[in-house]
Amino acid sequence: MFVAKNSRIAVVEPHTFDQTRNLVALGFSGTMLTSLPQDLFQNLKALSTLTLTNNKLEVLQPSLLTPLVDLYTLDLSRNLLTSLPEDAFQGLEKLGQLMLQRNAIRKLYSSTFRGLSHLKSLFLQQNNLTDIPAGIFDDLVNLEVLHLQDNKITQLPANLFSNLPMLKKLYLSNNRLSLLPGAIFLNLPNLTHISLYENQLSRLMPGTFGPMALQELWLYDNMLTHLEENVFHNLTEIRLLVLSRNRIQHISPGVGAFEGLPDITTIEISGTNVTSLPVGVFKDLHNLQKLVLKSNKIHNLENGLFDDLKKLQELHLHMNEISSIEEGTFDNLEKLSLLHLGKNNLISVSTSLFSKLKGLTIFRLYGNQLTALPDGIFDHLPDLAEIAFKLTKLLLDHNLLTELQKLDLSSNQFSSISAEFFDGLEKLTDLNLQDNNIESIKQEDFEKLQSLSSLKLGKNKLQSLPGDVFDALPKLSKLYLNKNPWQCDCNLLSFFEWMKSNEEKIKSKPPEVCESPKNLQNQSIISLTEEQLCLTTSPTSTPLLTIAIGLIYTEFKYSSSLKCYSSKLK
Repeated sequence: MFVAKNSRIAVVEPHTFDQTRNLVALGFSGTMLTSLPQDLFQNLKALSTLTLTNNKLEVLQPSLLTPLVDLYTLDLSRNLLTSLPEDAFQGLEKLGQLMLQRNAIRKLYSSTFRGLSHLKSLFLQQNNLTDIPAGIFDDLVNLEVLHLQDNKITQLPANLFSNLPMLKKLYLSNNRLSLLPGAIFLNLPNLTHISLYENQLSRLMPGTFGPMALQELWLYDNMLTHLEENVFHNLTEIRLLVLSRNRIQHISPGVGAFEGLPDITTIEISGTNVTSLPVGVFKDLHNLQKLVLKSNKIHNLENGLFDDLKKLQELHLHMNEISSIEEGTFDNLEKLSLLHLGKNNLISVSTSLFSKLKGLTIFRLYGNQLTALPDGIFDHLPDLAEIAFKLTKLLLDHNLLTELQKLDLSSNQFSSISAEFFDGLEKLTDLNLQDNNIESIKQEDFEKLQSLSSLKLGKNKLQSLPGDVFDALPKLSKLYLNKNPWQCDCNLLSFFEWMKSNEEKIKSKPPEVCESPKNLQNQSIISLTEEQLCLTTSPTSTPLLTIAIGLIYTEFKYSSSLKCYSSKLK
């Protein structure tokens, strides 16, 4: 093996490797090489790996690589190549991996990969390709992975992939494709993954996807306005379908877009213009486990919409405009463990609406217009481990929430808390109280939360805290206190000392800073000294009194009680 790495080599003599006929691996990486002499590899018949990545190569000499008859891996990535000779890879019949990514290649010929019948992986991503010539892949009968993403490709020939029977993964994302030929994915029986996201596709024609073993289809960030009838019907083995951030406005149950997908487990349709979901649109999706419908414009949910989704485990409906949910809508979702209805327009919910969700563990209702939850709403939800909601008052039947581990009460209007809030929540590990109006906290407020490890109190109205306020939380390891109006004076001293001793627990970013007094404004609390806290002069202090305070502090430097006494003199 010979490797030249991260050197300033700019030239290699033509006969450098004439006496190394048994060399099996050769590499130039991170050099200043712009080209290689025509006869450089003429005696390297045994070479199996050639690595020429991250150089400055601008051209490949015709027939430069032809002598390398045993070559299996060729890495030409991260160079400055703009084109390749038509016969660049002629004679490399044993080549199995070819890396050409991260160059500036603008053009390929139909003969570029001719004869590479053993090639398994071809990397062409991150170039400047605008089109792919017909027939270019015809000899690649053993190709398994093809990377064409991150180019500027605008169209594909109809039969481009028709002679790739072994292809398993195809990456076409982040190009400029606006339309796919009707038969573009025929004769690909082993294909399991297609990435087409971040293109400009406005329509998928029926027959686009032939019978194949496809399991993942990524179509997000395109311009699809609707789904054709039976467009996915050949994808009988598909598990994942992602259609998010398209321009879909309506999905009719008569279209049959999702018919014939018996094994699909995940569908994502987020960030579209869908306003309604008619009953029947998810018919026969008996194995669906995750349905993501967030960030759409859905107004209401009808009873029967999810009736066939008996194995559904996650339902994401947050960031819509849902104002009403019919009774019985969720009744058949016996396996549901996560229900996310946050950031909608719900004004009220009934006790019975969620009563059949006996396996629910995560329940999110924050960001709605709810003022309170009805009595008994948790009566039939024994396994709840995480709840999040926005209310004006908190009324929880704690005896029914003994398994709760995460409680999100952020963005409410609580001005105070008490131990009764958390009665029966001995297993709670995460508590989010940020973005409220809480002005004070006492040690006993948390005394029942012996398992709590994460506490968020940022963005409240806390000005000071007692030094022992968190002593009742033996497992506390993550504490967030920033964006409060901290008053940095001697009253904060005991808590300041606690912060200094427990600095590793405070995870706030940005850190806690003083809001007052003015001379300490925006300074990090943890960076202050005791002297700065207790010698802060108010605007009404006289120079004489300030000197007196300084003398008192100097004389009794190690007495915190006298420090506080001196502050009271002000």
